[in-house]
Amino acid sequence: GIKIIDTLIPIGKGQRQLLIGDEGLGRSALAIDTVLNQRGKNVYCVYVLIGQKRSTVVKTIGLLKEFNALDYSVIVVAEASALPGLQFLAPYAGCAIAEHWMARGHDTLVIYDDLSTHAKTYRELSLLLRRPPGREAYPGDIFSVHARLLERSTCLNAAHGGGSMTDLPIVETQEGEIADYIPTNLISITDGQIYLDRDLFTSGFRPAIDIGKSVSRIGGQAQLASIKTESGRMKLDYLQFLELEMFTRFGAKLEPGMQNAINRGRILRELLKQDQLSPVPAEFHLAWLVGFNDGCFNDVAIENISALLPGLHRYVKESGLNLDMERDRWSQEVKSFFINNKGQPA
Repeated sequence: GIKIIDTLIPIGKGQRQLLIGDEGLGRSALAIDTVLNQRGKNVYCVYVLIGQKRSTVVKTIGLLKEFNALDYSVIVVAEASALPGLQFLAPYAGCAIAEHWMARGHDTLVIYDDLSTHAKTYRELSLLLRRPPGREAYPGDIFSVHARLLERSTCLNAAHGGGSMTDLPIVETQEGEIADYIPTNLISITDGQIYLDRDLFTSGFRPAIDIGKSVSRIGGQAQLASIKTESGRMKLDYLQFLELEMFTRFGAKLEPGMQNAINRGRILRELLKQDQLSPVPAEFHLAWLVGFNDGCFNDVAIENISALLPGLHRYVKESGLNLDMERDRWSQEVKSFFINNKGQPA
């Protein structure tokens, strides 16, 4: 339901995708948006809060309740005042609940918020038990502790019920350093990571996902065929745009082709912005992708794009478009929307 993830860093069922970044950049917000997007999709969600403040717990429960997400979700809480043993066991309890549903043929989603706190709790327990400390005083088996938790995620075949368990572990970095001990361990265990950057956050790009440092090893295999076709080389083109944009800061004179690439990159950057608690369906993803690839946004001022998108979303809903229709039909309907809104395609 998040444009930048579904388009450039897709996540598939049974995958382990790490949410990584400094505190306060929206890691938990991404996880909550993902839970909200599962409504009506027959996916059972488990949200595990490990060592969080009571105010954070209350806020998370309130948001999920407000959007009726508790109808298909379970929250496992071991708040900051809980005993270290309970905090250590919380993610395993959440995993067991999800495995119970998975064994009965359901698709499940598990959020671990967050495993940095879980690692610190396990370090505390190990030091109390006088186990030999290793790097940064963590016990030597900290890697296997997280590996045996996260590697439970899978997709079962029909003979075993056909269920799945998708994990979204969250880990905190300090000053954006992803090479620290626990983040490095988790990156090696998971199937990819979504990295949130403070500079992007302060510049107003939300969600503040750094596309260059984010990766999904499942890639296009997790995308719908139509969206995969439209997104194509978009990630590579966007990264090239970011490099080209650096030259403009020095007043370099650019060729028309390079200037056009920069203009399209700025349009795409505006399209990828998204407010919190507003996941969007796959049909809307396909609509703006078709519009972007057909040049429909080229004549729209950058500052007007965000105001235009809600109208496009409503138009797609009302027009009865679905993902099985031919691209020509989608292109025709999207161009019709822009013509009616005085944003004629180039």
